[in-house]
Amino acid sequence: MSSKAATVSALVRYLKGKLENDTLLQKVLVEGEISNFSSYRSGHWYFSLKDAYAQIKCVMFASSNRRVGFMPKDGDKVFVQADLSVYEARGEIQLIVTAMRPFGVGELYLKYEMLKKKLEAEGLFDEAHKKPIPRYPFRIALVTGRNTDARMDVLTTLGRRWPCAEITEYPVLVQGNESASQIISALLKCDQEDHDIVLLVRGGGSIEDLWSFNDERLAHVIYDMQTPLITGIGHEPDFTIADYVADLRAPTPTGAAERCSPDIKSVLTVIQTARDRMTNTIYQDLDAYDYQLKTLKNAPVFRTPERLYAQKAMKLEHLHTSLMHMIDQRMTDTSARVKDGHNRIMNASVQMIRSRQNELTGYRTAIDHAMTIMMNDSESRFRRTAALLDAYSPLKILGRGYSVTLKDGKAVTDCGQVSTGDRIETLVAEGRIISEVTGVKPKENI
Repeated sequence: MSSKAATVSALVRYLKGKLENDTLLQKVLVEGEISNFSSYRSGHWYFSLKDAYAQIKCVMFASSNRRVGFMPKDGDKVFVQADLSVYEARGEIQLIVTAMRPFGVGELYLKYEMLKKKLEAEGLFDEAHKKPIPRYPFRIALVTGRNTDARMDVLTTLGRRWPCAEITEYPVLVQGNESASQIISALLKCDQEDHDIVLLVRGGGSIEDLWSFNDERLAHVIYDMQTPLITGIGHEPDFTIADYVADLRAPTPTGAAERCSPDIKSVLTVIQTARDRMTNTIYQDLDAYDYQLKTLKNAPVFRTPERLYAQKAMKLEHLHTSLMHMIDQRMTDTSARVKDGHNRIMNASVQMIRSRQNELTGYRTAIDHAMTIMMNDSESRFRRTAALLDAYSPLKILGRGYSVTLKDGKAVTDCGQVSTGDRIETLVAEGRIISEVTGVKPKENI
């Protein structure tokens, strides 16, 4: 056994974290019978859900249960959506219920929750995608049932609050098998026309009556619309898929009309107030400008305007005189510096030329002496080389009585190179001898 024991609170807190972070245990759908139901002054509901084999504690906070369209009681069979958690003070597992429907509509509610979960995962409820509602819409499209109370509520509210708006009606069926298709067609049509906003409204009813507004195709059409859309479907507790996708959800048709339209009385009041403020501001500015004009008119500068520039003209004349004097002084100084610089340059140039002439004279004498020595030395080397070449010249050898024998222009150095009858040429000091070989004797026979 470990020597380090966990506290009870730490263990319960750990279990709570595990349960609340498990996505499989969030937004679970549970059916059961209500027992031990209690409603507190805070608005929260506390009860248990049970079946034949087990039960579990539940709590539904006021922010969630106000959307439930009935008051539960012990023995009611219900269908709930809830998150699994732990009540730390007692260490009890409990369900935090977020939605509730009577058991009779459980199948439709299950479809509703499944579709809602799917579309939410696809991003159709994303607040970042929702379009802003125009502050002063003048072209309003109304999509609702023909001759319905919802239609009259919207028209009456708009006529009272914002009578300057142009309202275009798109009558559709608001329940039944053909309802969703008609609503989709109407929304596509009005989105192509130049409307500032679209109202999609219907009066209250059961989940079956409102089921057309839970159509998946309708949700995608609303999401893709370019025109802002406000829904006012059913009553306060009724939430449909269309409400979640819409740019703004109102609790009722009348609420939708109020959300999309400003109160013309308030607008006129604001306009009148702005007009009064603008008029007062203009008059105040005019009075201020009139006072300033009169003050300036009586100012000395306007009565004797030459004073405005007299001092400036005198100062300008003084500056002009000072400037011309300064320019003359600068030119005199500059001329003197230029003349002095010229004399210095000429003296330095004469001295440099004389110095260079002396250097050139010295260089010329040295070069002449060096050339004389080099010529004498080269002449001596030439004579020695010529004598040496003359000593080794073949002509000198021939002059001493020697000769060179040629055959076909090549020197004969061996008797094997000629044969009897060959024509040979002999070079001597004073000419050539042409002869024919009559015999050949090798060296050993001499």
